[in-house]
Amino acid sequence: MIALLSGTVRATGGTRTLIVQAGGVGYLVSVPLSLAMTAKEGQQIELFCVTVVREDAISIFGFESLGERNLFEVLIGVRMVGPALALVIVSMMDADSLVEAVEANDVAMLTRVPGIGEKTAIRILVELSTKLSSIRALSVGAGGLPRSSGDAAVRREVEAALASLGFDAREIKRGMSALEPGQDVSQAVRAALAELRS
Repeated sequence: MIALLSGTVRATGGTRTLIVQAGGVGYLVSVPLSLAMTAKEGQQIELFCVTVVREDAISIFGFESLGERNLFEVLIGVRMVGPALALVIVSMMDADSLVEAVEANDVAMLTRVPGIGEKTAIRILVELSTKLSSIRALSVGAGGLPRSSGDAAVRREVEAALASLGFDAREIKRGMSALEPGQDVSQAVRAALAELRS
């Protein structure tokens, strides 16, 4: 199983995927939205990975921090949460936000994540309530993501990220109100999503 992948970004394969070349092999890696939006071709990258093996496919999920990787593993251990949905949750919520939702039994906070309905949200909250100490121990950080060149460029990338998650123009405008000068794309995306969850 691939647990750590260090190489060069050769291409972005879509909204949440990168092609990373390592040792002459190109790996298609699914990554959180913030990383997919900031990674550039030719960039050297190191990812903590989870390899998911199924009958019809082997998929690699990569994260810039060990905390994000561990949070992803906690989530895929929840019934009704597959790897794709877990990746969306990690893209939109850090460990602190997830703990807050579980402690408050906040179904509405989780249903704001694309792909999560009320039934799934309730299941996630129930199952994670027994794993709170594990989630609190996770350190989920930006992992030194590269900074974009200026606030205007950051705002454009955040708008595109929110649109790709299915938010409409009114919601995007609300999320953008939470941005502060000097933020990188990852910080800005998290700030916008936090505003939309409030």
